[in-house]
Amino acid sequence: MTQSVQVDPDDANALAAGMAALDMVSPLIVAGFNYWNAKRAGRQMPARADIDPVIEIPRLLPHIILIDVRREPLDFRFRLVGSYVRQNLSRDYVGLWFSGLVNYNPQSTIWPQHKKVALHGLPMLQRPTYIGPHRDFIAVENVLLPLTVPDKNAAMQIMFFDFVRRRLDEDPVAG
Repeated sequence: MTQSVQVDPDDANALAAGMAALDMVSPLIVAGFNYWNAKRAGRQMPARADIDPVIEIPRLLPHIILIDVRREPLDFRFRLVGSYVRQNLSRDYVGLWFSGLVNYNPQSTIWPQHKKVALHGLPMLQRPTYIGPHRDFIAVENVLLPLTVPDKNAAMQIMFFDFVRRRLDEDPVAG
């Protein structure tokens, strides 16, 4: 199940309030949001050309997903999946369109979150249940952020990801 909260980047308290509402604690999410927010420079969102994670935030690069957004017909494609994220997913998604993936297609719980960000241009905090190969992970913390591109029928989204591990006193079988 995906828990999510859309946040107003112009409200100085929105990120902290949204993270508290979802019981999120990852400093990576805060750092990613702050990077994106600084790149906005007073605009609704930064352009893809404004960000350079390789040079500017290399320590966050393994925690990034870049997504292409096609507006007509609406669809999303994995452009880049950072190494830390990729090693904790069940497969490599680079180059794949959401519409062709059962867990990501329009009937999934993931698609509507990306659609909201694409339509409204506001960041989305998410804390979905982890589904993947590692039994010690129970959830994902991420922030989904919009980016503009020159093509009017396209956009991009950048996500900063962290994984929530099961507490040592929790039984992975009993949950």
